Amino acid sequence: MGRAVRLATPAQRRAVLARYATCYREGCPIPADMAEIDHVQGWAEGGTTDLDLLAPACTWHNRDKATHPDRYRTRRNHDGTWTLLYHGKRNRFAGRFRR
Repeated sequence: MGRAVRLATPAQRRAVLARYATCYREGCPIPADMAEIDHVQGWAEGGTTDLDLLAPACTWHNRDKATHPDRYRTRRNHDGTWTLLYHGKRNRFAGRFRR
């Protein structure tokens, strides 16, 4: 589909859901059928709506990736799926109140 259409078609959504069990952010437990279909390379950055470049992202990770693209990178897996990896700053409050 390239850049002719921004949103995944129903057939593309079904195909993506057949390949993923959860959000593609590493460690995220949100089921794929509750996720949005995300462009692995953001639409605003020139990403295309091609099946092999789509993955399920929960609302939180989809929005955070769009807002802070510098915090994420993607990895192509051996089976052709993608994993979204976080490499941003750690939570500045983590462990602050431990004794």
